[in-house]
Amino acid sequence: MKVTVNRFILILTAAALSGGSPVWAHHGSRISYDMTRQITAKGAIRQFSFQNPHVYFTFEVRDDRGNVSEWVAETEPPVLMESRFHWNRDYLRPGDPVTVTVWPVKSGTSRGLLVRLVTADGRVTDCTDPQGD
Repeated sequence: MKVTVNRFILILTAAALSGGSPVWAHHGSRISYDMTRQITAKGAIRQFSFQNPHVYFTFEVRDDRGNVSEWVAETEPPVLMESRFHWNRDYLRPGDPVTVTVWPVKSGTSRGLLVRLVTADGRVTDCTDPQGD
């Protein structure tokens, strides 16, 4: 009987840990960003993905020498972007000129969490609450 109870506890613990790890992995993502500094760049939208778990867009930035780098910006989930900022699947289109400010990733790659987006027609999305999710 004792072996069965121990085995049951072991299985229950393993199931709880394996089921909870994706949740922790997702909600711990803000730790990847340097929330003490911001980077602003002007570029053009390359791709816009308005789907769960978060809205992402890529944009191309050209430096003074004409070199192009691709950046990725992460935002809140679609339901929050829609309710707070009136975004939808057509909010950004490839080629749209934008000015983007992000909290950059700590790893130094061209990726960040959206702080502010300004479109060519003057629409502004200001996501200055770094604790929201």
